[in-house]
Amino acid sequence: MKAIVLFLFAFTIHCSFGQVGVSQKTFEPISLVNKIEFQNTKFNQPKFSCAFLLMYKNDTFAITAKHLLKIIKTNKMNAVSFENEVSNWSFYPLNHTSETIVADKLLNENKAELLENKSTFEKDWLVFSIKENHANIKPLQLRTSPLTMGEKLYVVGWTRTMEEGKQRVYEFEYHKTIGNRILLKEVIVPEKFGGLSGAPLVDEKGLVVGVVSNATIDPESNEKYFSPCTLNGIISVIEQNTKGK
Repeated sequence: MKAIVLFLFAFTIHCSFGQVGVSQKTFEPISLVNKIEFQNTKFNQPKFSCAFLLMYKNDTFAITAKHLLKIIKTNKMNAVSFENEVSNWSFYPLNHTSETIVADKLLNENKAELLENKSTFEKDWLVFSIKENHANIKPLQLRTSPLTMGEKLYVVGWTRTMEEGKQRVYEFEYHKTIGNRILLKEVIVPEKFGGLSGAPLVDEKGLVVGVVSNATIDPESNEKYFSPCTLNGIISVIEQNTKGK
């Protein structure tokens, strides 16, 4: 378990020109953290990694990273399914803990998709419908135009060591897309990336383009890049679950 945590959450990627700090770019409150409650309360996580809201076709969904289930789970949870082990999954902005968003259903639940499968990396997202929303958080709109080389992009959220305060903004430049992964060059980044998984990746206008996941090695250069997932698979999940509505 310790090895998995180190691999998924505590990696620090050293790409060219990255400097430690916080960007001066600001956005409306858009980022959330996860609160996960289990039937067995010893597994409870009052604050775990990041999340955000996505507006799509006049409905709002909550998004976070799938690989969280590799770490926060009981022994019965071996697939992308809660197996009745999770009693409540909710979200809130770290600086306003009373503003809660309660998840309804995990839309991409799949008991046949084992957590050890490669898909946990390639399709690293959880998509929730929402039961209750008591937060003043702006649901993000999807960007539909293509990204351009060198374009500024931003990750918004909190790292694992942050216990309070407003959302932080970190700055990157778009390099390329490989499959479901957006490869980014670091510009202004935290000292440690751990805890940002599930946070939104947005453009200058605050349109969402990805969800923070992990790292990818560019096969052309053999360099490791910070690489959020695209939203294509997330939109497919939403459309499959909203047909006929």
